[in-house]
Amino acid sequence: MFERILFPIDFSEVSVDALENCIPQFEAKEVIIIHVVEYVEDIGVLEKIQMKAKGEVDRLVEKLKNKGVNAKGYVSIGSIASTISTEARCPSIEILDRAYCEMVDLIVIPSKGKHIRRRMQIGSTARNLIRKSSIPVLVLKYDWNEKKNELECRCDCEKLFTKPLIALDLSRCSEYTGVVVRKFEENVKEARIIHIIDYGDIDEIEENINKAKQALKVFADKFKFESEIIVDSGIASKEIIVKAIEFGASVIVLGKTGRGFLKEILLGSTADEVIKEGSIPTLIVPC
Repeated sequence: MFERILFPIDFSEVSVDALENCIPQFEAKEVIIIHVVEYVEDIGVLEKIQMKAKGEVDRLVEKLKNKGVNAKGYVSIGSIASTISTEARCPSIEILDRAYCEMVDLIVIPSKGKHIRRRMQIGSTARNLIRKSSIPVLVLKYDWNEKKNELECRCDCEKLFTKPLIALDLSRCSEYTGVVVRKFEENVKEARIIHIIDYGDIDEIEENINKAKQALKVFADKFKFESEIIVDSGIASKEIIVKAIEFGASVIVLGKTGRGFLKEILLGSTADEVIKEGSIPTLIVPC
């Protein structure tokens, strides 16, 4: 499994629930919590905010330790340089700096679903993390249960890696996706490995399907678990979500970039759409 996990926290109900109830199920050797305090000019106010945040982080670290989790926490202050861009000042930069410094192999962030109060979805910090990180990012899905009138995690964290849907674009990203899947291979009971064809001319479809099936088989043969191979055509993000639901997938594993980087920028990446529209936890593997 993943050995060192970084968990950025904003102290929201969603992030606290994910940290306390989901993260311990991953059985990582170490969990690092980080909270980024937005810089303010008044040093006295900044110190008070920082101390309050440190107290919260320390409290959460202690709760994890009581559950048998080896954990530590940090409070970071956003950059004070006024000459750098707004994007560079955002918390995602501080979070990634800590992730690289700690040499983590997974970043975990929760995402608020469409029915959460105030209908807030994945925030800009999380989106920037996904786009900029060279470390795999696991997005946990949360939504509001209207019947129970309470927050609800859309997954069983203990069984998160037991039934993955692995979506490959057959680029070099697919090779690294295999490296990441190897980390939780022992937990997998069954898997579905898919490729969606959204390229080529009509007269090339059959040839492209055959090539894709061969490539998926080569990928599947690397692992011990049973897997079903599927090649289909359509809009990649929509087909991935539909097939994950049909399969009853516990998690979607998906490369963040791949064939046609310019196309990803212009049209919006498949990963972005799957996270935005899907209700299943998604593990984003960077290329």
